[in-house]
Amino acid sequence: MNTEGQHWSGKATMSNAVEFYGVYPIGQTDVSALPVRALGPAIAYYTHLLGFSVLSKTAETALLARGSATIGLSVNGQDPEQASCYFEVSDVAALHREFARMGMEPSALRDEDYGGKLQRIFFAQEPFGVCFCFGQTQR
Repeated sequence: MNTEGQHWSGKATMSNAVEFYGVYPIGQTDVSALPVRALGPAIAYYTHLLGFSVLSKTAETALLARGSATIGLSVNGQDPEQASCYFEVSDVAALHREFARMGMEPSALRDEDYGGKLQRIFFAQEPFGVCFCFGQTQR
């Protein structure tokens, strides 16, 4: 895991075979302003490794999208390690395999009940601190 000030320098890129249907906050996280300490390295990580595209960018913010999931990155002084969000995807097992192949160290896949719906999920943390949950409804 990179520490503050270090840059992501990975070479792997993600395929876009898995669709992202949406993004939802966990806790008090604002998915339109995910905190980052430096915008450039974060944009590189989200675009090259996670397959997002840049929609717009200012000196301190960026708007990114992958499929129907739109997120914002913001140099806003908040702690990235206190932010987390859930991405609903089309094939969570395929995404898990791809993350593992790329060296991202995702958690184990597991099934959990959310509001009477079975979700297959896993967690991964980006090198700047934000925690992600990726999931797919099973029934």
